[in-house]
Amino acid sequence: METKELNVNPGSNESWDEKQSGNWLKPVHKERITSVMTKYFHQVSPQWGENDSERVVNIVEKLVYRTIDVGMLNRTSMSKDGFTFSFNVVQNMYSDELLDLLMEYHTDKWHFIQEVFMNDGLVDLVYEDRYLNSPLGCLILAQFIRRLRDLFKLQYHSIEIDFSRKDFRVLFDDDNLKIDRKFSFPENRDNFFRLCMDRIVGDSYSLKVGNTKHTRTFSLRNRKYELSISPDGGISHGWGVENGSHSSLTVDLLKENIDVNISCFNRAAHSYDRMGIPYVVHLSPLDDQGNPPNK
Repeated sequence: METKELNVNPGSNESWDEKQSGNWLKPVHKERITSVMTKYFHQVSPQWGENDSERVVNIVEKLVYRTIDVGMLNRTSMSKDGFTFSFNVVQNMYSDELLDLLMEYHTDKWHFIQEVFMNDGLVDLVYEDRYLNSPLGCLILAQFIRRLRDLFKLQYHSIEIDFSRKDFRVLFDDDNLKIDRKFSFPENRDNFFRLCMDRIVGDSYSLKVGNTKHTRTFSLRNRKYELSISPDGGISHGWGVENGSHSSLTVDLLKENIDVNISCFNRAAHSYDRMGIPYVVHLSPLDDQGNPPNK
């Protein structure tokens, strides 16, 4: 899979992310080098300009890039202090392929994350989501937890899911509810999610339902690292069901074949701003007591 650089948060530290294009210098370094070269060469030739310096800088970048192992530098940098990166998901997907889709963005970092968890695969998983209230969201979440386990070769020591009782409305018969609509009662959501977890994941878990705060974050922790994955608006935010055979599915029908691969439409990528679904991913090394540094 190729690393994608779509809608990257301008505030994130991406010093090495542009290596595939050869443009791996930080902008501030590039600006400084260009300024110095322009000043120096202008003394030799009055016709020398900033564009000429820019072209020389690009040549230098490519030459230096070919003489060092940028991938090794990237991995060394990541291994010391952890890192944070962000991106906006703009594609459609199938419901059980969300993790694979996320890993198409900043692939080098995801491969590093995958490696550190495969090396120590006994993990604790916590997910908090105040706004998960649809059958489709329950299905995506359960399939994501299974895919994370299988792709990273994990063994779940514990799984804790925290939901809220808020943001429900009594309007429909939930058994005949379309799968991308809201449940009317939190109890129906809870029962359906338990069914998804039992049949799709199969590992033991705890479900807590109360006054979950605004957080919508996965936290995955082994002895050496903590990974947080934060989908804007929660894991189900922005996803609908594509027109087709699944668009008429109800909760009752889905219960008969609950581990189905739903074709999902990215609503957020077709909204007024077309920005897609924002994600923030953060990896932190842990100290000998299992705490993040400086805490």
